[in-house]
Amino acid sequence: MANFATDGKVCIEREIEVLPLEVDDLLTRFDVEQTSKWISENNFLKVCLQFSDELLSVSARVYEEIKKRVDVDLYILGDTSYASCCVDTVAAMHVQADAVVHYGHTCLSKCNKPVFYVLPQKEIEVPSTMNILRDNFQSGVQLCLFYGEEYEHCKDEIKNHWFKYYPNSYIACVEKEEKEIRFLGRVIQDSNGKCHPVQELEHCICLFLGSRGQTLFNYTISVAAKEWYVLDPDTKNIEHLEETTWFKRRRFLVEKCKDANTVGILVCKLAGEQTKDIISRMKDLCRINGKKSYIVSVGKPNVAKLANFPEIDIYVMIACPENDLYSNRDFYKPIVYPYELEVALNSKRDPYFTTHVTDYDDLLPGKRHFSEIDHVKETTDVSLITGKIRETKVGSTIGSSMALEEKQNWALENIGQNLQDRSWKGLEQKLGETEVKEVEKGRSGIPLQYENEPEK
Repeated sequence: MANFATDGKVCIEREIEVLPLEVDDLLTRFDVEQTSKWISENNFLKVCLQFSDELLSVSARVYEEIKKRVDVDLYILGDTSYASCCVDTVAAMHVQADAVVHYGHTCLSKCNKPVFYVLPQKEIEVPSTMNILRDNFQSGVQLCLFYGEEYEHCKDEIKNHWFKYYPNSYIACVEKEEKEIRFLGRVIQDSNGKCHPVQELEHCICLFLGSRGQTLFNYTISVAAKEWYVLDPDTKNIEHLEETTWFKRRRFLVEKCKDANTVGILVCKLAGEQTKDIISRMKDLCRINGKKSYIVSVGKPNVAKLANFPEIDIYVMIACPENDLYSNRDFYKPIVYPYELEVALNSKRDPYFTTHVTDYDDLLPGKRHFSEIDHVKETTDVSLITGKIRETKVGSTIGSSMALEEKQNWALENIGQNLQDRSWKGLEQKLGETEVKEVEKGRSGIPLQYENEPEK
């Protein structure tokens, strides 16, 4: 079963740092008063408190402080179903919770339950940090400042200093509420507070205030800015960012998508209707291009789990933008974004992309990067990886004939038949199917010579 579940040894040996916080610091850092007020005003009866691993040491204390202020059923969520940055609606459904309070780093993805976000907090010397920016960027240059969510608590001070030095520039503020103009949890504002679409940044130099990580990486590959820089307030260093090598790797994987005959749709996120929509879209793309597609849901993916499906040539992972498995090379088969499968199989997409789409929600109808799926006809081309000829034998429309539809349905069931034909299928209960037998004495001794074996 180790290949289908997380190794328990990892959980047992994990070391959790205890945060030495006083009561006053605890109330401030974890917004206990605001959280209690939010629960009371909305008349929630069951609420889940979701903590990331590094915050589990204070989870019980936060629970007790909230319990003193509101008389509701509270549940602590520790080990999340997928990534700790996502709201764990799956675990919340197990106790039929009305809402979730999410603590720590978050991707601010859509959720089908009410959520109160308690962001991490980190101190920063705003005046000295802004002086560093002034020394490196002139006031006449049009800029846009992104800051890490850990500095949201001092957002007003950052905005005041920023627009004092750069009145004609923009700032990307954290936005917890779902809005049409929101982009990866941020909204672009000018000095008057007016919101602008992210396309306005094409002629700007973008700066990120914080440390390097997956959040910054998503911005650098998704926002088509003139240049990208990062200023780490801890080290006071400004660094220029380029992701040329990463884009070369992704274009290689687009070609791998074209070569693949069997695509695994790896589900690593369950919250929201848009998850179902993107799964349907990925299936349509595969069906139109004559490729087999299988939906795979194995919880938190690891190398051993996915190795149980050798029939699959490539995986397209449905996950939040903060998931870092996309760049992991330990897996036996590559993992790609939904956008890369779109580029590979939808001829209406630009094959030579210079910016990436990390949020699959943007690919759905009515969103910024939506594109109708082109009805591919029979084509022949040459693989840039293998040098062999590729053939696409499909109809010009979806489901244009009953024979094609039956063939595709058979293809979706084929992987199940492949598993049935294996001699070993893993641990199976088979309740009521196994004949009851009397207990017998088994072998004893060592493999070199069991006691019930004859002497040679």
